[in-house]
Amino acid sequence: MKSAHLSLVALTLTAACATPNVPSVTSTDVDRAFGEAAYLSTLPATVPYDLPTGSVTYDGQIGADVGGDAQGQMLADMTMQVRFDSDAIGGTVSNINLLDTTGLPEQRLDGTLEIAGFENEGDLGGIATGQVTGVDGGGRVIDADMVLDLRGSVINDQWYGDAVYGSATGTTSGDVNLGLNGVFFGTER
Repeated sequence: MKSAHLSLVALTLTAACATPNVPSVTSTDVDRAFGEAAYLSTLPATVPYDLPTGSVTYDGQIGADVGGDAQGQMLADMTMQVRFDSDAIGGTVSNINLLDTTGLPEQRLDGTLEIAGFENEGDLGGIATGQVTGVDGGGRVIDADMVLDLRGSVINDQWYGDAVYGSATGTTSGDVNLGLNGVFFGTER
């Protein structure tokens, strides 16, 4: 699948003006992350009476297919705090890496997304928003606003409520317009 407008390969070509950031992941990291996501997707949701109390931090990632002005995938680090005592979620998404259509890391985007949302009896709903910066094929720095819709559940891995999993869909708008369709996942810190 090649875009008529721009490919991820074109985003990573170097020029005199700017050089793309070196990815923060390797192909092995990508394979491990997508394997972990596949495993966590099979686990059961935590029933309300088995949910943790207080606040729990989950470390994980967001993986998504990328379409629009570029084709490929994205893999980013995610830290999500679920405050069961106040029914809220927060956190960050960072180290946003663009991958080519074969899953090879191409460039890391500058920027951090902030997560805000709710928790209700183990159901999670939130939005991650922020500005990201990369380099296009001409060596020009490009900026885009990224918005991800996060919908999922607290799940049971090794014990009750020690993991999270759900959908992550969204867009970027600005110098590059992308559509993102994937998942978020993480395990208790």
